[in-house]
Amino acid sequence: MTALTTTRTPVANPLRTITFRFRLPSALGWGVGLLAALVVGSILIPLVSPYEVTTIGDTPFGGISAEHWLGTDNLGRDNLTRLASAAQVALIVSFFATAIAAVIGSAIGIAAGYLGGMVDNIVMRLVDVLLAIPAVLLALLAGAVFGHGMVPLILALALIATPGFARLMRAPIMALKERDFVVAAEVAGVRRPQIAIRHLLPNALTPLFVQFASTASLMVLLESTLSFLGQGIAPPDPSAGRMISDAIRFMQRDPMLILLPAALIVVVTIAWNLIADGLQNKFSPQGGALRIAVGPERPLVRRADVVVAPATTTTPNLTSGKESTR
Repeated sequence: MTALTTTRTPVANPLRTITFRFRLPSALGWGVGLLAALVVGSILIPLVSPYEVTTIGDTPFGGISAEHWLGTDNLGRDNLTRLASAAQVALIVSFFATAIAAVIGSAIGIAAGYLGGMVDNIVMRLVDVLLAIPAVLLALLAGAVFGHGMVPLILALALIATPGFARLMRAPIMALKERDFVVAAEVAGVRRPQIAIRHLLPNALTPLFVQFASTASLMVLLESTLSFLGQGIAPPDPSAGRMISDAIRFMQRDPMLILLPAALIVVVTIAWNLIADGLQNKFSPQGGALRIAVGPERPLVRRADVVVAPATTTTPNLTSGKESTR
C-alpha cells in the first residue's frame, strides 16, 4: 500500500532579485588599445611628417597652425614630430628594459627558489642590497658605468628592475617545487634545468605578466627622470624628459612646451598601468554583475510534485509523548 503525498506549490512572488550585467570596457582592452595607438602614432607620424626632429625652423614659439598642428619649440622645431619620436623612445626603452629584466630576474628567482639553501641565501641578500638603493641613484651609477645613449639606458634600467622580478619569481617556485609533478619528474631522472623550464616556469607566469606591465610603467618614469637630469637620451634625439628640461626656462612664454611632453609621459604610463590592472583582473576575477534586489527571491515551482512514499509512516503518540510506527 502506498500513500500519495502532494507537495504544495508555493506562490510565485512577482518581486524577485533581478540581476543586470553591465559589460564595461575592460581595463586590459583600454590599455592595449591605447598602447597600440601610441605605437602606431610614434611610427607613422615621423614617416609622414615633412619635418625632421632636428630641423630648426624659422618660427620659434609658433602656435598651432595648419603647418604645425602642435606648434613649434624655441628653435622652431615641430612639436608633433618631436613628441612622436619621444613616444617611440619611451616605448622602446620601457619594453626592452623590462623584457631584459624579466628574463634575467626570472632566471635568478627560479634558481634561488628551486635550489634553496646557500644559493638562495646569497642571491636574496644581493637582491635585498640592490632593492635598498634608490632607483634613481642606482640608475645614475649604472649610467656612469654603461655610458649615455639608448642601449646603455636600457641596460641601466634593466639592472634596476631585475631584483624585483627575482623576488617575485622566488616565492611561487618555492611552493611549486614541493608539488607531486615536480617530485615525479625528479624521480624519473629529468634534469633540473628541464624541470625549471618545462614544469616550474609555466606554472608561475601569471604574476610575471602583471609585473611586466607594472614595471614597464615605472621604466617610463625613470627614463624621463634620467633624461631630465641629462643622464638618459643624449641630444639632439628627443625624449620627453629632455624636452621638459630644455623648456623650463621658457615656461612663462610658452607653457605648452612643458605640458605636451608631460602629457605624453602620463599617457604612456597610464597605458602600461591599465594593462597591468587588466591582467590582474583577468587572472583573478572578482565577479562582474551588478545585483539590484527589488524584492524577496523565492523559488518558482511550475507544477506540483507527486511523491510516492512507502506504506509505513510515523505518527505522534499523544499519550506517551513518543512517536509510534504503524
